[in-house]
Amino acid sequence: PRVYTGAADLSRKVFIIDEVQRIKEGWDVLLKTLEEPPEGVLFIFCTTDPSQIRPAVVSRLQRRRARRPMTDSPTPTSEDTGTAGQALYRRFRAQTFSQIVGQDAVVQTLRNAVRLKRVGHGFLFVGPRGTGKTSMARIMAKAVNCTDLRDGEPCDACLACVSIREGAALDVIELDAASNNKVDDMRELVPRVYTGAADLSRKVFIIDEVQRIKEGWDVLLKTLEEPPEGVLFIFCTTDPSQIRPAVVSRLQRFTFRPLAVPEIEGKLQRILAAEGRTLEPAAVALVAQMAGGGMRDAESMLDQVLVSADDPITADSIAELLGLADAEVVDRFIEALLSGDALSGIEVLDSLEAEGRDLIAFSEQLVTRMRALLVERMSQPAAADRAAARPLAQAARRLTGIDASRSGLGGYRWQLELCLLAAADEVDRRAGATAPAANPKAMAPTSAEPAATP
Repeated sequence: PRVYTGAADLSRKVFIIDEVQRIKEGWDVLLKTLEEPPEGVLFIFCTTDPSQIRPAVVSRLQRRRARRPMTDSPTPTSEDTGTAGQALYRRFRAQTFSQIVGQDAVVQTLRNAVRLKRVGHGFLFVGPRGTGKTSMARIMAKAVNCTDLRDGEPCDACLACVSIREGAALDVIELDAASNNKVDDMRELVPRVYTGAADLSRKVFIIDEVQRIKEGWDVLLKTLEEPPEGVLFIFCTTDPSQIRPAVVSRLQRFTFRPLAVPEIEGKLQRILAAEGRTLEPAAVALVAQMAGGGMRDAESMLDQVLVSADDPITADSIAELLGLADAEVVDRFIEALLSGDALSGIEVLDSLEAEGRDLIAFSEQLVTRMRALLVERMSQPAAADRAAARPLAQAARRLTGIDASRSGLGGYRWQLELCLLAAADEVDRRAGATAPAANPKAMAPTSAEPAATP
């Protein structure tokens, strides 16, 4: 409630929350608010262990690293800090089917359903975070209520479309199941389902994170099977395996795939053109690669980059901002793993911590580089080259065994150091196994030197 209460004596309300890695279930309540906070509200979260924070939370924030005092870094001036306003991923959210990126099959099917007036009563949108599920749900709400529909495409200009875009439509109800998943929450929803639409032709319920609903499905199950006329349910989830089969069988399922790097690059370039900013092509490619197939992650990173550097922004400045290590440093650590040189690997970790680098992001770089090396070596025709991939595969298995959420007993760095020590032990064992064995004949007594009698 304090978030949605206006500021009393300042122009902007600021919430500073320290040690946020200690928040576990509490994120369920804040998640939707973080995605679309009210105007004039700023959240600042502080943490010493970002690995304990949900990726869905991090993707909605601009991340800043506080360096160690020994490292010099430019301090942003008041001109670099940007102005109060919406995040890029909110300002450039897709508003029509044609603006959705990378989901052509889903767009074509839904647009045809709207054009032919064969829209079902319930949809299940499945896919990783940041791939357009919620945006598509809102576009569907526009399409089934648009008064100037054009070949299945909402006009985004009529009264219905504008009210939905601005979040003012009473007949489009959005719920976050992460914090509204109890039986009582669903019971409160049912009467709203059976109440007729107030100002639109069709009532739309958009429920996000539905994998968090457990007992609440008991209340909704019969309603989903035979809903009243003029009602559309759209459920969004990142984990459909957590949803009851009886629920899934009553819905039309659409799968949203992770976006390819060129697709993300294309939208980032359009955003840069609209903002009048310039990034080197290598810098745009780096942001797209770091997004991991999620457009919202890419737009959040771009938002952070644009307020932290002057044009033209280079790939090196982005790597510095995001806490990425140089490619040479990544290769040095991999070589230390393969050669069993634990001391050299520990020196790499020392330098990374001194520079304020994120070790979890460094590990992601390691995985990406090792995957590329494995593919390269396995593609070689010579058997010797393929055999050289085995030590690399063993090192990769050790890295994948690391628990990024483990903050105690030495933390993440200690686990990396144990990987180095295990690699050194493995190299020593291989060296011992290949050493020449002692000749038993050389140990036998000669004729000039008879064996000792008992």
